[in-house]
Amino acid sequence: MRNTVIDNGIIQLHLGANRAGVPYISSARRSDTDEQLFTEAFPARGFEAWVPSDLVPTDRAAAPWRQVDHPVFLQAETTRSLAHGLEMTWEVQLAKEGSSFRTRVDLTNTGNAPVAVEWFPGWNATWRLRGMRTVRRWKSLSYLPVEEELTSNKEIALSSRLHSSDNITEGGTYPYWVVNCEKNRQVRFSLSWCGGWNATLKREEEGLAFEVHLPPNETQLVLAPGESVIGPPMTVAFLFGANERENRAAWMRQRAELAGQLYGGPGPSYPLVYNHWYETRFGVDGDFLKRQVGAMTPYGFDAFVVDAGWYQAVGQWSPHQDKFGEGEFEAIMESVKDRAVTPGIWSCPQFVHASEEALPGEVDRPGLYRSFIDGYLLDMAGTDFTTSLLEHVRTLQARYSAGWWKYDQDFFTAQTRHGVMKNVIAFQDALVAVRKAEPDLVIESCQSGGRMINDLTMLATQTQWLRDDGSSGIPHIRRNIAVGLRSLEFVFPWQAGRWTNRPNDMYPNNDEVTRYLCRSAMMGTWGIVADLDKIHRAQRAVILREIRYYRRLNRLKTDYLYDLELPLDGIPVAGVTYYTADGTAAGTLLYRWDGEGALEDQLVLDGLDATRRYSVTDVDTGDRWEMTGKDLEQEGLRILFPETRFSALVFVETLY
Repeated sequence: MRNTVIDNGIIQLHLGANRAGVPYISSARRSDTDEQLFTEAFPARGFEAWVPSDLVPTDRAAAPWRQVDHPVFLQAETTRSLAHGLEMTWEVQLAKEGSSFRTRVDLTNTGNAPVAVEWFPGWNATWRLRGMRTVRRWKSLSYLPVEEELTSNKEIALSSRLHSSDNITEGGTYPYWVVNCEKNRQVRFSLSWCGGWNATLKREEEGLAFEVHLPPNETQLVLAPGESVIGPPMTVAFLFGANERENRAAWMRQRAELAGQLYGGPGPSYPLVYNHWYETRFGVDGDFLKRQVGAMTPYGFDAFVVDAGWYQAVGQWSPHQDKFGEGEFEAIMESVKDRAVTPGIWSCPQFVHASEEALPGEVDRPGLYRSFIDGYLLDMAGTDFTTSLLEHVRTLQARYSAGWWKYDQDFFTAQTRHGVMKNVIAFQDALVAVRKAEPDLVIESCQSGGRMINDLTMLATQTQWLRDDGSSGIPHIRRNIAVGLRSLEFVFPWQAGRWTNRPNDMYPNNDEVTRYLCRSAMMGTWGIVADLDKIHRAQRAVILREIRYYRRLNRLKTDYLYDLELPLDGIPVAGVTYYTADGTAAGTLLYRWDGEGALEDQLVLDGLDATRRYSVTDVDTGDRWEMTGKDLEQEGLRILFPETRFSALVFVETLY
């Protein structure tokens, strides 16, 4: 069969089919130089690699690829008949700009009887990649990076259960991985899938063999006659930068552009957010909220989020009668809006409170009861969850002035009426529908504390709750630093939300610790959890100064150009340095990690313009230097950490 070529002017993909009639991507090239990016090393792969054995077709007739109009991608697809009346469609979507493409597989039952699908394919191939060296991925919730050499016949397994980054079995990974090649080349993979998944990577003599699928316990799929199901999209990006910083920035820019094109919504921003959760938990009430609104002005919050506990019961999204008087909650939220602060609200609309003896029909079976919120999980696949979620969000906006919606708690359970995969799709469809219907709404993905981070939730929402952490003191600070910095390897900086918990409980008379606490949440987006009335005047002055530094640092985050010194065992000092794309400015956050006593850090800044002269300021000590970009790159800057110093913040600005 003749190859089909799709070309966006940066990369071109050649699509064909093998003798068994199985479609595949035969090769990829750079459009400008005709450099070969990969070729398929094992084109003879049969249908057994794509579908369960009972669905393998008996004929080998190849179907041609056809190009399909799409507003965002250059798309080609091909369809083959399987056994039992199923049809399988392979889709390849090349971004109209950039060096990334998506793959996906869909199934349709064209027969007259239901068909069970034991497991569901994502994509598989064996690509000859020049100079393959290592694979890097990240452990769920700890964000700990794991990098392994791609040695012959060594299999690397990646997976998650139920939610795309769940760590129930202590072995979960995020649905992101990167293959590092020679000359700083990278191939980055990501999945847009909110449910569980499996992937394996293996270096074979011919190249990198990889396979992505949904295993039986994450599928549970039966297709009724006429029913279709859409599989998990996998995105592949080829990156050609001079270093890790440039590759990561190019990858993030392409994904941010796709987010706007696919889903819309507010663009990237770096708000300062108030939330009461770790201060009051379910104890929030009208008196508390009014005190916070009255005390929040000096901080300049961008959003004021009312978390769990404000409602009568899950599924009954009206203010709790014992906590708020008639109209009181609505008036509080309106008063927040009157102060030019975005009111935010927490909900888990996939749950409903009910009596075990009289469960409503929309509750899933056998389903899930969550005692934490005293609610039963809805049957999202068996109800019109998209319509109900749209109505729910619009109600929050209309009644409570909500311009910020935080969704939370479990969405999926292993025991379900319609199968896990259909529930995943029902949730995803509903979330995307809300995103597109409410373009000004800020959506915060809490998802039970960072357990569902993937390229759909990342691209369709504005901020991620990276991990639950209700602790205080130094352990809280260290958790903030570890999670925040490690996440920046694949999470957008404007989505990497971290919290300063209860500052008044943590050495309120120690300015150095207060700075450490504030800065531990400033590498991405910063939120404060507190009873603002309890923050002492002197400590508040320190926090307000750090807020000004946060705003200043945020101006340097927009180009996604940053270097990371990750907080790993034995590292004396960890941190992040942000650069502007034009090389005129930079900002560095440094944190004492495992270093003890007096120490120093040699800060090397190689993302500046070597020909310019800069003013360099340590905001804590007041020390100021004038240095050239060349000197900052070759000699660096010595930052001293006396025994009592826990953090440093350095700004670099061009002089001429």
